[in-house]
Amino acid sequence: TLPLRLERSSRNAQRIAEFLTTRPEVHGVLYPGLPTHPGHAIAARQMQYFGAVLSFELASRAAAEAFLAKAKLVTEATSFGGTCTCAERRARWGGDAVPEGFIRLSAGIEDADDLIEDIAQTLDSLPAAVK
Repeated sequence: TLPLRLERSSRNAQRIAEFLTTRPEVHGVLYPGLPTHPGHAIAARQMQYFGAVLSFELASRAAAEAFLAKAKLVTEATSFGGTCTCAERRARWGGDAVPEGFIRLSAGIEDADDLIEDIAQTLDSLPAAVK
């Protein structure tokens, strides 16, 4: 089932990345499938799929933690590659030079519209104080 899972999770990651670029509280969306990614041209030449992992930044640690706590379909995890969408606040582990609100997300094989709706509702529900 690997080819099916890879295709679906990559397609979901692309849709999520595109959606996140439309949100005012989200910054620095990184995904090689986006034309704005610095490695997009190389990735487009070398890859059939752009992969399941993307990253984005929220304004603060509080915003990132609230996002991870409130999402219904995105579970918090540090091990990626499964069939379920998961994410982590990378700075919580220390050692990486990333902002406190930096989130890595691994798209699973759920319905993309359901995932985007969950992410949108989660972002909408973040308190103004943390946006």
